[in-house]
Amino acid sequence: MSRYVDEAQAAADGFRIEHEPERSRFAVVQDRGDGRRVLGEAHYTLLGDAAIDFDHTEVTPDLRGTGLSGLLVQHALTDPVVRGRRIEASCWFASGYLDRHPELRNTDAD
Repeated sequence: MSRYVDEAQAAADGFRIEHEPERSRFAVVQDRGDGRRVLGEAHYTLLGDAAIDFDHTEVTPDLRGTGLSGLLVQHALTDPVVRGRRIEASCWFASGYLDRHPELRNTDAD
């Protein structure tokens, strides 16, 4: 199984990350002959105008260990919906990702 280090590499294998604001999530999707499959999500809750809480991250079990979860959270944390908001992460995966990548913590919200 592949290990993805960037979105371009994942896209070459048919995976992309989309923002679905109507569902308050970022999703890993793959288009297949039988339709679009959602293979993972990073769900968030907006806390007014000042903060955002990433409260759930998951990918299908067969994709765990491929790096797609990290790419998903990286994409979500750098999306324009986050800019100017304080980031909270009640999801253990998102919280751990922020601990490993403190440069992604939004400092514009203070």
